[in-house]
Amino acid sequence: MDFPFGSAAVSAHAHATEDEKRVLEAMRRILPKSIEVGRHDMKGHHGNPIVSFEAKVTQKKDLRELWQSVLSGLRQGEFERLRSNVGERVDEGRNFYLRFDKQMASGEELVLTDKGDAVHLRLKVVAFPATREVAIESVSQFLEGRVKHEAETQVRSP
Repeated sequence: MDFPFGSAAVSAHAHATEDEKRVLEAMRRILPKSIEVGRHDMKGHHGNPIVSFEAKVTQKKDLRELWQSVLSGLRQGEFERLRSNVGERVDEGRNFYLRFDKQMASGEELVLTDKGDAVHLRLKVVAFPATREVAIESVSQFLEGRVKHEAETQVRSP
């Protein structure tokens, strides 16, 4: 299956109680080194300072590197969890959304979360025709192909 993603955006917020460096490390966990991260100062509902970090990835080689970083960083069992709920993660605009626990991402593993306070990854799915259903099928087939590739590699390895 062809690589289904055409672009990506990675973002996270550092609240006043958080260490900005750790939040940035969590994002850098998956971003290619060549990608710049923008920083924007904001204020929360009660005037508390919030720093917003965002990066965009548009080059195919960088997208593949980002995807490999995600795959290699996923905690055991998370890939299966991802595969099982692709439909819940694709919107009408053909965006595939992943959220990773910020604390875990700044360490050793990527763990999917449903909480908003996370490292957000939005991958734009290239699908023809351009429908949500085709995007879901494309991502599902891509992830299934990854599983088959891994199984074949393990069978061949002594």
